[in-house]
Amino acid sequence: MAADYGKSAKKPVGKMVLFGIGSAIIYVALLSYQGLITAYFTRGALYALLPIAGAFALSYVHGHFTGYFWTVLGIEARKGAVVKVERPAKRERSQPQPRLRA
Repeated sequence: MAADYGKSAKKPVGKMVLFGIGSAIIYVALLSYQGLITAYFTRGALYALLPIAGAFALSYVHGHFTGYFWTVLGIEARKGAVVKVERPAKRERSQPQPRLRA
């Protein structure tokens, strides 16, 4: 009998495949229509927002695919892995600071 360690979560294979296909479609479209995309992205005015929107869309889709990919493989970030950095104590100054006399 297999041991159950309290983790019976279903892996998001469907979401991974969906975002993977979406990511592949975006990459294929970018590489297939380079000339058309360059023509629109370099027009100026409001068309200057297209590269920004495209970068956000690609980042969103590809980022979700990557997150689900690692989850399906079983690789997760540790909870509470935040590292606190101690700041050095303030030193007392040995000489008074110069002041501007007006």
